[in-house]
Amino acid sequence: MSNANPKVKLQKYWPPNFLPDETREFKEIIENFPAMLAKLKNKSRVISIYENFGKIGVGKATSHNSLKRLIPQLEQFEDFKGIYLFWLDDEPFYTGISRGVIKRIHQHIKGSNHFSSSLSYTMGREFHNEVLGIKHTGTRKELDFDKFSGPFKKILREDCQVSLLPIEGSTELYLFEVYVAIQLKLHYYNRFITH
Repeated sequence: MSNANPKVKLQKYWPPNFLPDETREFKEIIENFPAMLAKLKNKSRVISIYENFGKIGVGKATSHNSLKRLIPQLEQFEDFKGIYLFWLDDEPFYTGISRGVIKRIHQHIKGSNHFSSSLSYTMGREFHNEVLGIKHTGTRKELDFDKFSGPFKKILREDCQVSLLPIEGSTELYLFEVYVAIQLKLHYYNRFITH
């Protein structure tokens, strides 16, 4: 171990080759958000989850190929970083972000537990409350995932649509997710509660 003293990396201690994730000012980052939201909400971008992700035999490679017309980045890459917006009956109800959007949507609709299919878990936990009349107070693992969350995976897979938008910058992506949730009033499933 070296004799170097530990230092909190205040700006004066940043290495000379350090590159921040974002160099734009906040105002500059958010100025395009209204146009980006309009693009995400554009009906021509709202696609069937079943057709593009959920049919039997449709895996990540098939989804990748079916989305190339919508997401130009997929000509070069297997997946893309960005935001997705779930819809049911022409109404958006949940937004999420991922470094691999195709993979994440497959997890939502095909995941087998509360970690991989977190939206279904959230819906299932609430369904537990409705069915049994009591709030689920156990751990995530203790909820009968197949019984309570399984029906929601099926609804997401067979009845819902999704719109997608690539966003490369991490700061912009995180801020835009909150912006979308607030602007579209997605308060029921997008709660941003810390653990």
